[in-house]
Amino acid sequence: MSNTTHTRRLWLNLALLLLVGGLGALVWWQSNQPQKMPETLLTLTRADITRVEIVREPGSTKPDMIRLERTGELWRMLEPKQGATNPVRISQLFTLLDETVAASYDAAGKDLKQYGLEPGAVSVKFNDQTLLFGAENSLSRTRYLLHAGKIQLVSEAVFGLLTGEATALLANKLIPEGRSVKAVSLPDGFNAKAAGVIQNWQSADALRVEAYEGEVSKGKVILTLDDGSQIVLDLLSDNGELVLANIVSGIRYIMAETQWRYLLPIK
Repeated sequence: MSNTTHTRRLWLNLALLLLVGGLGALVWWQSNQPQKMPETLLTLTRADITRVEIVREPGSTKPDMIRLERTGELWRMLEPKQGATNPVRISQLFTLLDETVAASYDAAGKDLKQYGLEPGAVSVKFNDQTLLFGAENSLSRTRYLLHAGKIQLVSEAVFGLLTGEATALLANKLIPEGRSVKAVSLPDGFNAKAAGVIQNWQSADALRVEAYEGEVSKGKVILTLDDGSQIVLDLLSDNGELVLANIVSGIRYIMAETQWRYLLPIK
């Protein structure tokens, strides 16, 4: 082997060694850099939020509005009905806080109608930050949102909830969280002293909640709670599904037919 060939091999090995070392240093440097977190819609956390306002058909002269407010850890609906909220639905609503932004554009100069954002389908305000929902992108199945002067594409799971019946946000349970039933008064013909009646009312859970539509009452159920307050429910049905109305709150509870014998045992 000539000296020239040997020298070339030495230089080649040295070059390869430097290349491997350089790549290793690059990998080390990159692994020690702070990782950029994906952009999310809002910087708010769930603990920051005390008010939520949902406006359906924001471009109409009389848009529908839903107002929710948190006291401590409990959320209540203040408008259009009044009552405790469904914790599962509230958790679904707050998934928006964690959704990442797939794409973002400056809204200035853009035709917002093209994105369904003028006037928009529905808006939701968390404290003082508003998200306006527009059309769905037919290719990516993501939705256009307008927030803080930006058009953003987001994969979300709340549009149906925001545009559905307001009563879907209300709690299915008849007794507020943290309260307990101490006494029960039932309409004539029913036995309020039957075994297990108080506990059955305590755990009563509706299939669904709907708006009260002024049906005629067939009798009143009065539930006295541990703080001395009372829940008055009007009996609206006499067979099939058990239907009870909280007229003060403007809602009615649709209970399974099997609940008759547990909640309203006959004397």
